[in-house]
Amino acid sequence: MNLRRLLIATLLLLSAFAAMADCPRVPGEEDDRRANAGCLIVEDGRVLLLTHRWGGKLGVPGGTLEEGELAQCTAWRETAEETGLPVTVGGRLAVMSNGFHLYRCHLQQPVDTSEPVPVPRSGRTEVSAIGWYPLSSLSKDRWRFYYQFDQFVALAEQVMRSATAATASDASDGQPEK
Repeated sequence: MNLRRLLIATLLLLSAFAAMADCPRVPGEEDDRRANAGCLIVEDGRVLLLTHRWGGKLGVPGGTLEEGELAQCTAWRETAEETGLPVTVGGRLAVMSNGFHLYRCHLQQPVDTSEPVPVPRSGRTEVSAIGWYPLSSLSKDRWRFYYQFDQFVALAEQVMRSATAATASDASDGQPEK
């Protein structure tokens, strides 16, 4: 009888460990933290933001971790549920003042950032709209966690500068300018 219990416990633990890291992550940027988390997604100089059904304020896709879940997988799962967009989760950008872990996430397929993103069925309880926003259009009074607005904008600007630098580097293809 004890052997049977041990076998069941072992199988449950193995399946739990497999589920903890079952999300697409950027190789070399894996993180074993567990926390509430979300994604900062930047494309074409715009950030992907949700309008939350309660209060109508803007925020990044993300939310509460499930038992045993890695923070990167929380960011991935919540983004999938709230936006329907497949992403790969990169490195942690910051821990916000409320303990929320913000990760740099990358879309797995190209999107048209000039169009709103349809809210998937799985996100309709929490999300009323999804869109791509230039940072210049954002304001603290429309931000869900207004006390984190300045930190978010600074992080988004940093990501955009890095993306621009990487694009410029790719465009030059390592060749010196003449």
